[in-house]
Amino acid sequence: MRIQRRLLLGIGITAVSATALGYAATRIIPVDHVFKTASAGTAQNPLARPVAAATRYVCPMHAEVVQDHPGSCPICGMHLVKAGSGGTTKHSDLVHVDMQTQHRMGVQMQTVAVNDMHRAINTFATISPDESRTVSVNSKVEGWIRRWHIQGVGQQVRKGQVLYEIYSPELQQRQREYVDLLTRRDAMQEKSRDMDMLGPNAAMMGSLAKERFRTRDRLLAADIPPEELELLEKGRRVPEVMPIRATQSGIVTAISAREGSYINPMQTLMVYSDNSRVWAEVTLFPDQISWLRNGDEIVLTSGLDNTVQHTARINLATLQIDPASRTAKLRLPLSKAGEAFLPGAYAKATIKSAAHRAVSVPRDAVIRTGHGEFVVVSEGDGHFRSAAVAIGLEDERMVEIRSGLKAGDRIAVNGQFLLDAASSMHAMQNRLSAAPAEIEPVADIKMAKAIPAMEICSTTPKTSHAHAHP
Repeated sequence: MRIQRRLLLGIGITAVSATALGYAATRIIPVDHVFKTASAGTAQNPLARPVAAATRYVCPMHAEVVQDHPGSCPICGMHLVKAGSGGTTKHSDLVHVDMQTQHRMGVQMQTVAVNDMHRAINTFATISPDESRTVSVNSKVEGWIRRWHIQGVGQQVRKGQVLYEIYSPELQQRQREYVDLLTRRDAMQEKSRDMDMLGPNAAMMGSLAKERFRTRDRLLAADIPPEELELLEKGRRVPEVMPIRATQSGIVTAISAREGSYINPMQTLMVYSDNSRVWAEVTLFPDQISWLRNGDEIVLTSGLDNTVQHTARINLATLQIDPASRTAKLRLPLSKAGEAFLPGAYAKATIKSAAHRAVSVPRDAVIRTGHGEFVVVSEGDGHFRSAAVAIGLEDERMVEIRSGLKAGDRIAVNGQFLLDAASSMHAMQNRLSAAPAEIEPVADIKMAKAIPAMEICSTTPKTSHAHAHP
């Protein structure tokens, strides 16, 4: 209890002392004198009036290089320009580079013009057989293969060559029926010499002739060669085995039977294809399709023999898009291609597209970024700016400009990356380092903030004094 009383007594003495000191200060230094001194200091302070910023010279390429006198940049050697002078550029997006610096940077200029653009599309092609000239060999009757004359896949067969020999009881029965019909026909012809072919006899002869032709067609449909059928008609003797011959020339691509195999009509024995006509499947990418026109010339160079070439014309009706690879397949028929274009081989393809006339610039003049394509345009007197452009078709040398440039503009085709960097740096500098017209003095700000504090100090002691000395 005694300690609390001593603590309260100490706090009271401290408060009274502070009040007395504040009251004494107001008596010694009047508030009016403080305001007069502050006003006089503001009028005499050189920072209190607007001042012109000192002339600065900066490098268009390196904003950190700043001097108070003209000169050259120690980094790139470009002449320093006045900051914010407005006399060296036409607007904030321009950058000025003198001729000496342009030569040092290797800047080359070219005039935008309307040119004829050509493109040679280099791609590849896969040779595939013509399905319409592929033969699948199936037996038309049941039986057994007595002899197989094909050695293996890749063997070349000729039209009329014997592929295999079949023993078929079913086929023998058909031949016997045909021989019987021939015998009946001969007998009726002998009788016709002694009697008139009228009435029932004539009807019987007509029915017999129809049956004979039907049986003959069934034998031909069973792959019996016509020459074997003529021998049957002349000799009237049914052979034990029947040879099956090739209907066209080609190369064997598949075999599924051997000598001694039992075969039936549902089994494919072999496949061979005529390679005198094949398909060339040319692979194209999306950016190449826009160049193609019907009738464009394509030159195919054989991958087996690079001295053999084949020329064809494009037909866009055969163009198909592969949804898996997002590529296009263009099919071209090749007639009499020869052994240099065998199915399964590759070939080099070169397409010579037709001329495309458009406003174009060299490919090296276009700056490609993630925000679009740009070119550096000359405004004359060493001033340059970056211009956004929309590009179109491209060939080996030129790029079509759809918008952003017009014929007659001058652009940089070499060293444009340095000019574009300078333009971007100059525009950033104009945005960030533009000095204001007037600068408010710091002393005035501090004085204005100090006056309310003085008013508080001057009023507080009076109030406290009034309470201390009633």
